[in-house]
Amino acid sequence: MQEIETQEWYIHLIEQCQAIITEAGFHSRWSLIEGYHTLGQRLLDEFDNFKRHKIYGRQITTLVSESLGKSERTIERAVRFAKKYPDLNLLPEGKNTSWHAICHKYLGKPKDKEEGETREDDFFEVICPKCHYKFQIKTDSVNIDKKEGR
Repeated sequence: MQEIETQEWYIHLIEQCQAIITEAGFHSRWSLIEGYHTLGQRLLDEFDNFKRHKIYGRQITTLVSESLGKSERTIERAVRFAKKYPDLNLLPEGKNTSWHAICHKYLGKPKDKEEGETREDDFFEVICPKCHYKFQIKTDSVNIDKKEGR
């Protein structure tokens, strides 16, 4: 058996097999990166539709993640990735990277709000049915007890 391992054709076969495995791994990682980038871009393309339905920020992430059966973190990362790198050619490591590296090296954790800072998803609109006046209510000022259905 050891005799075959020294044969030139066998050595060449093993080298080719290793190259196939390496290439397949590369394509697999890059395909995943392209997929999440496309997902993020697609969601960003629909921002106006979400806005028209008064769905903002975390609400978008929650709704889409539930509909797709993916985690909110995955959806959020895909959107942040597409925002930060609209062109995949701008990735610091080029194609020599992985989704894990992108998430941990380049996206980091979502930026928390500074104290006193407000964002669009901190508010929701209520329209008076009689006068049609629009009110903006800050979300942290609303206390809803879900257990009692109020």
